[in-house]
Amino acid sequence: MQLSAAIAQHVLDVHSGGNWTEVDLAHTLADVTLTEATTRTPASVNTLASLVRHLTFWNRVMARRAHGQPTEIGPANGFDAGPALGTEADWQALRADLTRSGEELAAAIRAVPDEQLTAAILPGYSSAYKNLQGAVEHLHYHLGQLVILKSLVRARPNVS
Repeated sequence: MQLSAAIAQHVLDVHSGGNWTEVDLAHTLADVTLTEATTRTPASVNTLASLVRHLTFWNRVMARRAHGQPTEIGPANGFDAGPALGTEADWQALRADLTRSGEELAAAIRAVPDEQLTAAILPGYSSAYKNLQGAVEHLHYHLGQLVILKSLVRARPNVS
């Protein structure tokens, strides 16, 4: 297997399952309600929904970088990307968009020839490998936050 293909598979695995942690985004978020997704806890300024927005945003940033396209990152860092969530359908659509963005990132990574992995992903940036593998690490980092926040939200009274 080529290294680019392996990194791409890691992206898909953290989204849908089969990664080494035995925890993934789809299963972690599958039973989360809109109310839970938008509930703040004292433990974090982020909600489950804002983390999903951030991950979706960064999947697409990294896909563009893999295609050689610089991307402007605003001060909100993608935590506020997209319209407000008003219904369960909105929340389901956001979760589906996260999955789509992961598939887009995996496809973009797969298209990077292994011989280009040691070159800068963009002028002034570190190697394509460091950026693309870093995208996987970023997903795992926030997956851990999602698992913890979900548990904290569910431990609060009057949240369903």
